[in-house]
Amino acid sequence: MISIFFLLFGLIQSQDDNIMNDVIEDRQDRKDLMQEWELMMQDFIPDDMIAFELKQGAIELLEEGIHHPTTIRGAYFISMATKEKINFIIKDPKGNIISSKAGKKEAVFSVNITEPGDYQFMFDNERGSSDQMVTFALDIHNATYEHIKHHDLDPLVKQIQHLQNGINDIMFETKFSQQRRESGYESMQTTHQRLFYFTILETLVIIAVSVWQVYYIKSIIDNRRLI
Repeated sequence: MISIFFLLFGLIQSQDDNIMNDVIEDRQDRKDLMQEWELMMQDFIPDDMIAFELKQGAIELLEEGIHHPTTIRGAYFISMATKEKINFIIKDPKGNIISSKAGKKEAVFSVNITEPGDYQFMFDNERGSSDQMVTFALDIHNATYEHIKHHDLDPLVKQIQHLQNGINDIMFETKFSQQRRESGYESMQTTHQRLFYFTILETLVIIAVSVWQVYYIKSIIDNRRLI
């Protein structure tokens, strides 16, 4: 009987450790993401921002035609409430992998493009155990267009364009940050709920083991008195 109690206690302790490890890993991933964001994503204004469902065991491909040397930047994330993670790959027109993120809930990327053609953005959920909602934002920096704006527009138009870019940047950061906060809040709620249930179960097991020990010791004492 006591071995069963200790087995349950060990399983509960293992679950607690797994939860805490997941929390620590998520916090480290977010810390790394923020560092990458500061390095690569300054003044990030996406051309496209979409959300789509990535089915369990499936791969979703998005294509984008890029017609001049440029830099592409982007970001994606799935719900922080899930324990699942996905893989992300960018392929050039020849099918070569030029960037990848393995086992991430959220990530950012910045890639220099030198060859024009159709580029693929692959989201891999083949090893996942559930469907995932993916939010993906992409910015294709048009170097030629930026060059024309800088040299050919009059000062007033350039100021208006600068204000518009700033407003767009703020709007995107607010929207993206809000979605990440909501996802993080859901994850925190789920984690706290799981910890609460495991704590209750762990407490019940400890109480049951303590009661059984008291009963067992009492029976031994009573037997000695009979002798």
